Amino acid sequence: MFHKTRKKLSFLYATLYFLLFSLFVIVLYFSLVKLMENQQINELEDFYAKQEHDFFEHVYANTKTLNYNPNRNFFYYIYTKDHQFVHGDESYKGLKKQVEKVFDNSNPCEELLKHYEWQEEHFLLLKKPILNNDMVVGYIIVGKSVTSQHHFFQNAKYLLILLTCISTVLIGLLSYYMAGKAMIPIQWSFDKQKKFVSDASHELRTPLSIFYSSLEILEVEEAKQLSSFGKELIADLKDEAEIMKELIEKLLFLARHDQQQASIHKEIIPLSTLLNKVSSKFQKIMPPDIQFSTEIQENIELLGDASKMQELLYILLDNAIRYTNSGKITLTLLKNQGFVKITVADSGIGMTEQELPLVFERFYRSDSARQRNGTGLGLAIAKAIVEQHDGKIYATSKVGKGTTFHIEIPI
Repeated sequence: MFHKTRKKLSFLYATLYFLLFSLFVIVLYFSLVKLMENQQINELEDFYAKQEHDFFEHVYANTKTLNYNPNRNFFYYIYTKDHQFVHGDESYKGLKKQVEKVFDNSNPCEELLKHYEWQEEHFLLLKKPILNNDMVVGYIIVGKSVTSQHHFFQNAKYLLILLTCISTVLIGLLSYYMAGKAMIPIQWSFDKQKKFVSDASHELRTPLSIFYSSLEILEVEEAKQLSSFGKELIADLKDEAEIMKELIEKLLFLARHDQQQASIHKEIIPLSTLLNKVSSKFQKIMPPDIQFSTEIQENIELLGDASKMQELLYILLDNAIRYTNSGKITLTLLKNQGFVKITVADSGIGMTEQELPLVFERFYRSDSARQRNGTGLGLAIAKAIVEQHDGKIYATSKVGKGTTFHIEIPI
């Protein structure tokens, strides 16, 4: 139990750390990308302001020139508002035609910013109108290569993902270690409690047996001298002793299960036959206001302990009768893909979603259950029996509509 809780806590801490750190990394990454992009846009804006006058010089000179210099950091192309090329300086041969395709049919008055990839190079392009007396007379496309920045952020992304995964694993291991340290005193107290329950149950069996035997002797030897009240008192004491004996036996069973000392004799059980026998017995004691029905698939066999399986059915059916004043109870047995499934469904008072995870806890009893007889150990024993058969048990329920217990055991 503690090992499972330790793993759950470690997984929870690691998951929370992964989500928070991932959120931090994502915000950091996109903030840096945006910061770098804003810086590059400012550089293009400054370059645009310096080259804007070239439009008027080359329009008035009626020249169309395109200079090439591979060492330039920035490149630009100037056009009239009719998309006629005027002048430009470029750093990559053939880029002008590609850029024209990007801004083809765009509005000369419109300011645009685009990322463009060509021949494994990445460019940031800015298109801005050129004004003369508040009139658009043309536009300029300025740009620069951002390949190195693109590769930097791409590598940074992979590095941040790797660091997130590595740090999450390390946090998970650290959480597992710290959870183990934190659970040492809890486990020590729990083990002490289990040992106390086990020892107390063992120690109480002998005096309780002597007490019960003494009551029987007293009842026989002093039968003639006892008044009717005395006889009634002895009968009540014997009943209480029987209840205490049953409680001690249950505690002993759970204590042995906790210490993995519970003996279980496994053999091939004709499970269908066993369920038919149990259902026949319960049919006879079923209250008249409850309709009992079965759906038992024939010829199902299971490797297990017949007495334990019978006790499991008794617990679940008795539980169903106890919490169903009127309505129906259904016992089902089906075989499905390597395991058998047993369900006990009732139309009783049901349980809330908050109660469901607690029903298999020892001594747990809901407020409605406290008004009925019982020790609160039946479902804990049922769960222990299912676990001894390598199966699982769980419950589904709705308040006022009933509860269904599901048992799945490998064949």
